[in-house]
Amino acid sequence: MARRTPEEAAQTRQKLIETGLQLFSCQGVENTTLKQIAQMAGVTHGALYWHFRNRADLLLHIHHCYELPFEAQYLEQRQGVQQDALAALRQYIMGVLSGFERNPAAGAVYRVFYLAATPVADFAEVEPALEDNRALWLEQLRFFLKQARKQKQLRKSCTPSSLAFTLQAALGGLLFEWLVSAGGFDLREEGGTLVDVLLAGLPHK
Repeated sequence: MARRTPEEAAQTRQKLIETGLQLFSCQGVENTTLKQIAQMAGVTHGALYWHFRNRADLLLHIHHCYELPFEAQYLEQRQGVQQDALAALRQYIMGVLSGFERNPAAGAVYRVFYLAATPVADFAEVEPALEDNRALWLEQLRFFLKQARKQKQLRKSCTPSSLAFTLQAALGGLLFEWLVSAGGFDLREEGGTLVDVLLAGLPHK
């Protein structure tokens, strides 16, 4: 048997990561075996174990391999916040939703790692990073709201942390409905309506 080149090994590894994400997203982590992933990827069970120690290790690499759209949109809107914080907040949220709509892999990653109905034992190694990400996204929302209060777009008595939590919960619910419906509605259109309602309900000056 010919020895695989480094390029071929890298291609096999990436194929396993992509296949794992697809099956974990469709079937759930605990209903997906490494044997199923290897079969669908067209490699032997042994070849999969050459790349990944176990299911938890594969999940860890999947998490590291993909980026969700939050950070890119946050960086894009940081300058705009100086002129109009609430407008920048809206653009940030809409940019995040557009990112999920444009990139099916982002939706699959979010579904696997952030919509688990019950604790998943194989998440032990990746859970600290998941918690850090949730806290980071909450802090990004809080940043825009703090700036809005400084610009007197919100009442001085409002609490950016509480408002950020409410926004995060609402957006998480929207993403949940969109993902479980397999993209059954226009995320950007419905998201725009939700964002407008949420922003109109903020305690304005």
